[in-house]
Amino acid sequence: MGLTLVQLHTFTRFAELGNFTRTAEELQLTQPAITLQVRALSEHFGVPLVEIVKRRPVLTEAGRFLVERSRAVLEDVETLEREMREFTSAKTGHLTLGATLTIGNYALPPLLAGFKATHPQANVNVLIANAARLASHLHARRISVALAVGQIEDPAFEVVPFAEDRLVLVVPPTGHPFSRRRSVGTDELAGQTFVTREALSSTRIVAEQELAEHGVHVNAQLVVPSVEAVSRAVEAGIGIAILSWLVVERDVREGRLHVVDIKGVDLRRQFKVVSLKERPLAPLATEFVKFLKRSPVPSYRPHAKAAR
Repeated sequence: MGLTLVQLHTFTRFAELGNFTRTAEELQLTQPAITLQVRALSEHFGVPLVEIVKRRPVLTEAGRFLVERSRAVLEDVETLEREMREFTSAKTGHLTLGATLTIGNYALPPLLAGFKATHPQANVNVLIANAARLASHLHARRISVALAVGQIEDPAFEVVPFAEDRLVLVVPPTGHPFSRRRSVGTDELAGQTFVTREALSSTRIVAEQELAEHGVHVNAQLVVPSVEAVSRAVEAGIGIAILSWLVVERDVREGRLHVVDIKGVDLRRQFKVVSLKERPLAPLATEFVKFLKRSPVPSYRPHAKAAR
């Protein structure tokens, strides 16, 4: 009979307990069964592993060597079993994600559809919150990874870009001085009525900072709680707004909003995967991050023609 892992495990426990009877009790075997396994190992290797000294079993030099090597082998086997369980869980496990509003409501659904196509048994939960709240959830380990925009200033986090988003200026399709324009200069934005989200919105922060560098102060005369409300307000002719292309793509395609490029202003921003450095990602989360990096996110292409 060949060498077995059961024999190595039995011999290792026997060496640690130093007693046939106690080993048998712990492993729920008979004492003769333990003796037979030890004897089988001795016969397999052709060398005595145990000798009786003053009626007590004592390991020989070969026995001590076998114990040390057996521990290493059994640890490797345990690692292998854990890794294989993790490989299986990468197909069938649970994944809890956090995402900021634009990513969670617009970029993530088609990405999740693609991920679920290759991981149909995976259970995915998504928590939508602002970047500050997501950071708190990461520290509390309530989510595995966060998908966010804007600055994530925390040395405890690993931050990896996975896609690029572009903010665009949207205006009503008719009735506004910009409605028939392809592009405008920054000086033309002065005095315009802007519809925005709350002050902590990453979209608003990025837009206002970039425009401020070009000497434009955003006059936010209407602040609403959601990007949908911003879009509907612009469509109704209340003002103009800067939103993610992902948010307005359908409205623009269906003629409810019109995009106008702002000359000389770069409103691109990165979508980022954020995780705790000290906490290795679970297999399913690792699979999802790999999937994100190779999955495109729709991006706006500025008008090629010059302004009218």
